Amino acid sequence: MSEWWQDFFEGDWASIQPLAKTAEDTIESTNLIEKTLRLSEADLVLDVPCGNGRIAIELARRGYAVTGIDFSSEMITLADRQAREDDLEIEWLQSDMREIPWVGRFDVAVCWWGSFGYFDDVGNLRFLEAVHRALRPGGRFLIDSPGIEALLSGWQSRDWGRVGDAVLLEERRFDAPSSRVEGKWTLLRDGRESVWTSSVRMYTLRELTEVCRRAGFSDVDVIDHSTGDTTDAMPGRLFLVS
Repeated sequence: MSEWWQDFFEGDWASIQPLAKTAEDTIESTNLIEKTLRLSEADLVLDVPCGNGRIAIELARRGYAVTGIDFSSEMITLADRQAREDDLEIEWLQSDMREIPWVGRFDVAVCWWGSFGYFDDVGNLRFLEAVHRALRPGGRFLIDSPGIEALLSGWQSRDWGRVGDAVLLEERRFDAPSSRVEGKWTLLRDGRESVWTSSVRMYTLRELTEVCRRAGFSDVDVIDHSTGDTTDAMPGRLFLVS
């Protein structure tokens, strides 16, 4: 299958991604991460993939020791630049997230903003196994992912919005046999057009729970994003802590 993610986050995309979430969004997400993972000052935190580092940087501002991994060298450069401007010490690694090099190093790990499902089923399992290996015994892992149940109930095949001085259009198609959302993204800026495609595997709650357990995780819980507590309800987005 296409390895679309290899260059998706470079160039024009790297210039607009920092504008897609507000400072308030980042604070709200980090509050949820902090509460759900029961973070303590001594915890070593892994953010993978970390993108432009917005979550890793906010965690570091709060005093946590953070490592961020991302395949995109441009994203890592942006993250490192911002961390240096903020006088924060964060460890960055440019790497495929299926190949996390550490074993038993981290207390907690985070996969945020729909960054799970980029690969085929084997590759997605490899990623979860890599995170599992990188965690110490009893370590906790939080995934933020759209769930098929909620995604299809409010399905929109097209969407658009302003990002800074640009307009971003998204066209989506759900391929039922593969359970993947095939996306076409068009950025319009200064009379110029840039186009990307993406393909993300979507999981039901049951599927995502099962694949986490296959990777070695246990006690997989669904989190209510508004409270940070476990829930039996089906949320609009899946927040799973393992």
